[in-house]
Amino acid sequence: MKISQTNFPFCWKSQTCYSADIQMIFSNNAIEYTIRCIAGIAFPQKECRVELGDVPTLVVDPSVEIKFIRPDDSNVELLDNRNLCYSNVKSFDNKVTLKVFSLPENAPLFSFDGKCVHANFDMLGISFLLLSRYEETLTEHRDRFGRFCYEDGLCCKYGLSDIPIVDEYAMLLRKFVQESCANFVVARREPKFIPTHDIDFLFRFPSFGKAVKTIAGDLFKRKSLRMSCKSLSAYMKSLRNFKQDPYVSAVYELLKVSIENKLDSQFYFKPLRSKDFDYTYNILSPKSRECIKDLQSQGASVGLHGSLYSFADKVIFTIEKSRFEAVCGREVDAVRQHFLHFDVRKTPQVWQECGIRSDSTLGFPEREGFRCGTCHPYPLYDIENDCVLEVVEHPLIVMDTTLFQYRKMSEKEAFDGVRKLYDRCVAVEGDFVMLWHNTTMFGELESWYEDVYLKFLKTLG
Repeated sequence: MKISQTNFPFCWKSQTCYSADIQMIFSNNAIEYTIRCIAGIAFPQKECRVELGDVPTLVVDPSVEIKFIRPDDSNVELLDNRNLCYSNVKSFDNKVTLKVFSLPENAPLFSFDGKCVHANFDMLGISFLLLSRYEETLTEHRDRFGRFCYEDGLCCKYGLSDIPIVDEYAMLLRKFVQESCANFVVARREPKFIPTHDIDFLFRFPSFGKAVKTIAGDLFKRKSLRMSCKSLSAYMKSLRNFKQDPYVSAVYELLKVSIENKLDSQFYFKPLRSKDFDYTYNILSPKSRECIKDLQSQGASVGLHGSLYSFADKVIFTIEKSRFEAVCGREVDAVRQHFLHFDVRKTPQVWQECGIRSDSTLGFPEREGFRCGTCHPYPLYDIENDCVLEVVEHPLIVMDTTLFQYRKMSEKEAFDGVRKLYDRCVAVEGDFVMLWHNTTMFGELESWYEDVYLKFLKTLG
């Protein structure tokens, strides 16, 4: 069933917007979108049909009917203020505890009347708010970089960061349907580990002046004669061959490690030129071109690392995309925004209109975990125009700088946290998207690369 594209009005206030100001949060389009996302997780490869009405219904393969509670717009304010009633239940595999909302006292999560499966709690409300990122419209508060804050989100308020709640709901539903309906078999989706690398800096020694500052900084600021001598040696080598520059060689090292582990790496490059704002390397330079061509020739994926202001400006984004495509020699449809910049009211439309079909921006900078409530790829939603987009989101689960910069973890804590999140992704048959920068590999951070990233890869078997 095709989802109609019906507009609906919004009214923004300076701090917080709730259902009294916004009409039709849970429109028919929003409900169908959410059901289809859940169905894709619970019943991969199954034929599904959505029937809307007072009781939204999912018909699967082709005679199993699942009826959902229609979410109530008025519950959004209660949910955002932590005042919506919830119950704690065990996950489908009894490994974690989940929160379910609006479950009547003593009622089971699901029931079967011999014909239909009934979801007795509100599966759709929080799922839509997380998947569509609608929750980001509930406050105008942003961090100093203009980003939605983890502390303002439902993941923080309900302790959902380490739990892909949408996936967990879907797996609970699958388990009940399989137990209730004879001969109903679901094919397991194969989870994946997806290593990604943002190339914020391609060269540690882009110029003689920068090299002097870096080497001096190692000696006087970081108070390490060893590091300073090592940097001097690396600089001299880079003069003979730019691929010996530590940041460039790190790119090739990341690719080598992925190939050895039979992984598909994704590298995101900033499409900037000299004198552009936030310029750190010239994407059009022969050295940048050679590096990108080398990655492509060895089977790595390369994508656009949109600059600081491209996330909300179609003109800037179009220029950067065209520039990067000229370097790659082909159309580019994958992006991750620099600094994880994202505006739910603008960014998805910019991507859609510019031909982007894959994104992996949506993770919290300051907290690892499941920002979108899922680790499955899923289509983004245009909340301004109440319609599904063609842009598929691959949620970012862990970023290296989150662990050592924002969270101040030890290497052991970081490794244990990464492994725990990965195990949960595998349990719900999702994808573990990890971001490791080429700059987090040597000097003071060399042990992080070895004791967190490489150690984690070894556990994948």
